[in-house]
Amino acid sequence: MTRMKKKSEDPSPLPMRICACGCENEFQPTRSDQFHLNSKHYDFAYNNGPRKEKYAEEIDTTKIIRKNDRILEKYFRLFNTPFVKLNLIIVKAEGFKDELFTRIIAIKKGENEYKYHALYKYCYRILKKGDVEYILIQKL
Repeated sequence: MTRMKKKSEDPSPLPMRICACGCENEFQPTRSDQFHLNSKHYDFAYNNGPRKEKYAEEIDTTKIIRKNDRILEKYFRLFNTPFVKLNLIIVKAEGFKDELFTRIIAIKKGENEYKYHALYKYCYRILKKGDVEYILIQKL
C-alpha cells in the first residue's frame, strides 16, 4: 500500500503577492519575476499605468534648444543675409535662452578665430558694445 503524502497548502517557496496592476488581488506567483496575476492584468497595467519619463531633464533641455533654433531661424530667414546682427533683448523677448546650446565651435575669419555657440541648424555669438548686447546669427 502506498503512503499518501500530506498535501501542503502552500507548495511554493515564494510568498503571496498582490497584483501590481492595482486590482489588489492576492495570488501565488509561479516564478520569482511574476508581479501580475495573469497576462490580462499585465496588459492592463502596461496600457493604463503611469508612463515613466526617461531623462526628463534632457527632454526639457532639448525642447529649449529646439525653441532657440526656431527663433534664430525666424530672424535668419527674415533678413536673408549670411550674418544677422540683432539686439539680444529682441531675441530674448521671444523666449530665447542664451545659456543653453549643443556645443562651442570656432570659426576662422582671416587671422581671427571666433567662438560660436551652436544649436542644431544655427549658431550664435553674443557681442557687447557699450551697454548694448547684440547677437550675431549664422547658419551652420
